[in-house]
Amino acid sequence: MNLINKLNIFLADQQIFYVKLHNLHWYLAGSSFFTLHAKFEELYNQTATVADDVAERILALGGKPIGSVKKALEVSGVRELDDTKIAGQEAVNVLLADVKAFNEASKEIRGLAGEAGDGVTEDQFNGYVGAYEKLIWMLEAYLEK
Repeated sequence: MNLINKLNIFLADQQIFYVKLHNLHWYLAGSSFFTLHAKFEELYNQTATVADDVAERILALGGKPIGSVKKALEVSGVRELDDTKIAGQEAVNVLLADVKAFNEASKEIRGLAGEAGDGVTEDQFNGYVGAYEKLIWMLEAYLEK
């Protein structure tokens, strides 16, 4: 699969993740509500920026970014949540699984970009790897008992 296709899948994942984070933000319940409610808002704002940056990179490379939710759902590996209450620990576990998948996808795209001699995309995704690794560490620390 070529780099632009991988970037589009990553973009679709970010688009669906953005919606999923809103679901977690709205349906969160329990004693960790205030802490996690604010964190999920921070994360969906960051996700919007990542999606925009990836879409613009696809355009800069001459590709066509996925711009519809229908198409994003067709190619994304991110699964939506039901509109039901979710406890803090469960919400963080859901989040952690997606972030780990994004980290692996970022490493793969970084490698593809490097092989293609595309230092800009390689650098962009190297930054994502660093951010995802930090978030994974923080989420795992939150889950420790």
